[in-house]
Amino acid sequence: MFPILTIVGGVITASPLIVSRKPNAQELFARIAPYQGFFGVGVLALGILWLVRWLPNIGMSLASIDGALVLAMIVANILVGFLLGFGLLSGFLARNETAKAKSDALIAKLTSVQIPLGVAAAALGAASFVL
Repeated sequence: MFPILTIVGGVITASPLIVSRKPNAQELFARIAPYQGFFGVGVLALGILWLVRWLPNIGMSLASIDGALVLAMIVANILVGFLLGFGLLSGFLARNETAKAKSDALIAKLTSVQIPLGVAAAALGAASFVL
């Protein structure tokens, strides 16, 4: 389930690239958009949970390519979850105007890495099925 979640999160994160190449995909991503924040928070929480579960075995896990792939997927899920869920999280956490302005500036910076991060996450998830 973890690789599938990574692929789906990557595809949703890379949606601007997909829409630029296939304009008819805009309707599908428009239907998903209202749930994007909830999905992002879920992916972020699961990524952190997997990281906590994986850390005690870090020595043995990094000895193989599979362990390095799992670590990369965990990091990708945490980043994708943060990026997708940031709007939802900042709405709950940012109560004053200064905090909202700072969160808007941060999300503007994060969107520059959105497409490469989404493509990398989807590729890592697909690679886990191959390896």
